[in-house]
This record gives sequence, C-alpha cells and structure tokens, in this order.
Amino acid sequence: MEGAKGLWKRFLAFHGDGEGPILKEQDNKPEAVPRLDERVSANLYTNIAKIKEIYHYPESGDLILRNIKLTVNGQRIDAFLYFFDGLVNSDFICEYIISPLMQMSSFIKPDGLPLDTFVEQQLVTQNAVKRSDTFERLVDEVSFGGCGLFVDGVDVGWVADTKGWPRRGVGKPDTDKSVLGPQESFTELIRGNTALLRKTIRDPNLVMENMMVGKKSKTAVAVVYIKNLANASLVEEVKRRIGRVNADYIFSSEELEHHIEDSNRRLLPQMLSTERPDRTAAELADGNIAIIVNGSPYALILPATFFSFLHTNDDRYLRMPYANFVSILRYLALTVSVLLPGLFVVVTQYHHEIIPTDLLFALEASFEKTPFPLVFELIMLEVAFELIREAEIKFPSIGGSSVGIVGGLILGQAAVTAGIVSPIVIIVVAMTAVGSMSAPSYSMGIAFRIMRFSYIILGAFAGMLGVTVVLFCHLLMIATARSFGVRGFAPIAPRTREGLFRTIFVTRASKFASKPDYNNSKQEQSEHNSDQSS
Repeated sequence: MEGAKGLWKRFLAFHGDGEGPILKEQDNKPEAVPRLDERVSANLYTNIAKIKEIYHYPESGDLILRNIKLTVNGQRIDAFLYFFDGLVNSDFICEYIISPLMQMSSFIKPDGLPLDTFVEQQLVTQNAVKRSDTFERLVDEVSFGGCGLFVDGVDVGWVADTKGWPRRGVGKPDTDKSVLGPQESFTELIRGNTALLRKTIRDPNLVMENMMVGKKSKTAVAVVYIKNLANASLVEEVKRRIGRVNADYIFSSEELEHHIEDSNRRLLPQMLSTERPDRTAAELADGNIAIIVNGSPYALILPATFFSFLHTNDDRYLRMPYANFVSILRYLALTVSVLLPGLFVVVTQYHHEIIPTDLLFALEASFEKTPFPLVFELIMLEVAFELIREAEIKFPSIGGSSVGIVGGLILGQAAVTAGIVSPIVIIVVAMTAVGSMSAPSYSMGIAFRIMRFSYIILGAFAGMLGVTVVLFCHLLMIATARSFGVRGFAPIAPRTREGLFRTIFVTRASKFASKPDYNNSKQEQSEHNSDQSS
C-alpha cells in the first residue's frame, strides 16, 4: 500500500512541486523599466528599437508597426508609424496620414525648408498633430489613441490624434433620474463629457485644465470651472491635491475621490458625484468646480455641503410651490428613515405612557407571539432588508424584480405567519426603507443607513437619552466635516447670507439670481463688496 510520502510525490508530480516556472523567485523581481525621458534620435532604427522596448514588442500583440517610404526631392527616406489596434480609427490613419505621406511627399520640398517642418506642415493632413523631442509625451499620446510617426534623419517625433476606440453613446441617467429637464448622461469618454458641458455652457470663460493621475495608468483628468466665477485659491488647491496623488493606477472618479478628499475616515461623503451634465453645469454656474476622469461616467462636484446631497435636479425645473412641497417631503422622509426605528424602540420599551391604550394593548399582544426581543427583531429585519437591497442592485436587471418579490413579500409574510417577527416591526422597517430611498445621493443614503443602527442600539440601551446622544454626535459630525475648507452645515453653520430658509426651500432668488456664498466665488465677493460700499 502506497505511503503518505508516495501520495505526496504523486500530488506534486500532477500539480507542480512549487518550484516550477510559475513560482520561480526571480519572476517576482521587478524588471528594468525603460526610460521615457530619453530624447528622440535622428536614427530611425534606434527609435524603432526604443519603441519595441517600451511597449514590449512582440509580446504586445495589439501594437501595429508600419514602415513606409517618403520621396523628398527624388530621395527615398524611411519613415515609421506605430499605434494600437482597437484604439485608433484605421480608415482615418490610411486617409489622412499614410496616403499623404506616401503620395504627397513626391512633391518638391522648397529649398531651405527643414524636413521636419515639411513633414508637419505639408504632409500630415490630420488636424491635431503634436511633436516632441522625448519619448514620454509620444508614449502617453499613443497609449490614448494616437498614431506615432518617426522620420529618418529627424530628431523629433510626431503623434496624431486618431482616437477610434469603442464607446458608449449618450444615454439617459440611471442614478440621477429626473422627471423634467434634459435626459442626457455622461459617458466613459472624457472628451465626450467635456463636449456635453461645452454644449450646455457657451461661456468662453469655461476652462478645462488637463491633468494626469496614476504614475503608470496616466489617466486623463479634466478640472472644469468658470474662470470669472470660481475662487482662484480653491482651483489651485484642487490642482495641488490631484498633482500629489501617489498611486500607480487610477481608473475612476471614485478612486480619485478617495485620494483628494479632506478625510477618508469620515462617514459622510465630501464630494458630490453626478452623471448629469445639466447638474454639473448648474454647479459650475454657482462657482463650484467639477472633476471629470476618463473612464468614469460620473463627475465630482466640490465643494459640497450636507444640503448639496439633498437637492435634486427637479428643484431647478419644478415651479417653486411644487419644488418646495417635494423638498419638504424629502426632508421628512430622510428624517423618518433615520429616527423612526430608534424612536420606536424607545417608545415601546421606555415610554409606554405616550402610546394610546388601545394601541398599547395591540402592540403587547403582537409582541407576545414572537420569541425574540424587539431590538433583535428590528435589527434582524433591517439587516435582511439591506441584504435584499444589495442583492437587487447586484443581480441582473432581468431578475432583479424577482429578488424584491421573494425577499420582501414571500419571506416577510412567511416570517409573520411563523410568528418569528411581529407585523408592526415589519411596518416600521418598510416605512424606514421607503424613506431611505428618497435620498438623492447614493453615498449619503449609505451613511444614513449606517447611522440608523446606532440610533436603534443606543435607544435600546439608554432610551431617549441614547437617541439624543447619537443625534447630537450625528449633527456634530456633519457640522465639523469639511469639503475643501467649506463646513458641512454651510450656509447655516457658520451662518451666511443664504440662511436656513433659502437653503432648504426654493425661492426666486435662490433659483434664478444669487449664487451660494459659502464657496467665496468671485461674483459673490464682488456683490458683497458692492453691498458694503453702498
């Protein structure tokens, strides 16, 4: 009978002994990274070898290398094109780069005109061409959908904008839905997103500064603001934080948010995320700043206060009576979603005297049939609802509705029939769930859902005192939060000219005329100075 040692040898022979080529120690050592700050050589074949080294050719199977011949004043000159298949428009390269270089180069070059100027100004007919004497800029542009060009005898390189990768068309917003107003949403293409903003805001003062984040990913970022409105010091602070991001790879606006926010330990979000160009344009018109990241369909708006997350797009489009009515309902729903479970525990366990007698008898009769304490029932149902919510979000849209039906109706009814939970607790959890769904911001909704458990637990242990302590800490957390120097409760605490009424309710001044004064925009400063002088 084969022993344990023999079985182990057979196992290693079948699965590998752990010392094969996959797990060799030398494979874990970092390879030498080609330097990108080297200057372009006048020797074409030196440049070709450098490009192959940088892009790991031929391992990179999507890298296309194309040798062509130029005829300049009867002399044959070698040239070299390189680009990534799938990132570029091949027809565009053939029509506006390869064809002019091979056909128009036979024209006579004027005497005294340098070869690089002749190639750039008379041969390459593409409208966006950049030149560089180092490899770094060429590599960045080619990796972003450009076509690189080298000519023998010229110590510079060119890259033409030939982007043609697959892209998603402009569709309707999925998370920031609106009854009225435009039905356009951002896409994953940064230039498409900036174009949507340019189309909406025709102000020549609209500035979009290009930056890059990620030492290796080189992700394109656009810092968008209106120059005669945005606070100059705020713009510099945003660019400084983006410039100091120390990460190899950044692929989305959410990842960038984690690196530039004031504190990533706070529960409440500090930047507003939206996929609507009209919302972004409105925030820019108020003197705020937007950050657009290539590959992400969401724009970051800053600075953001607590009330920024509770406003919706329809507040700008609805008539003032309608907008105020909906705003009151929204604040009431969010208050119910946070406080109702905790207050329910406090009233049923510590303050029976405020409950009507008939209702008290009905509650006691309902609780007697369940084997678990009230707090355990409430927390159990809250956790179950959170699981159903996450399952419905992650599940494909075809079967997402079935998750809610099974989890909400069938399991809830079965739990009541089996006597595991009482019907009144299910009613409280359902009202809380409906109220939490009214949060316009997904991040703020998650923060409210987390805080809800604190109210339940402290209310069970300390009654109304526990709920009061949690409420005080919750308000203190919002008041002390900062978003690029702006307090979370601005413009209420600290109080500014906006005040409480114009912050919560929609007035004619807040809807059409005035700008928020907490971000110290240039227009607000000029209006404030004129008021003081008058």
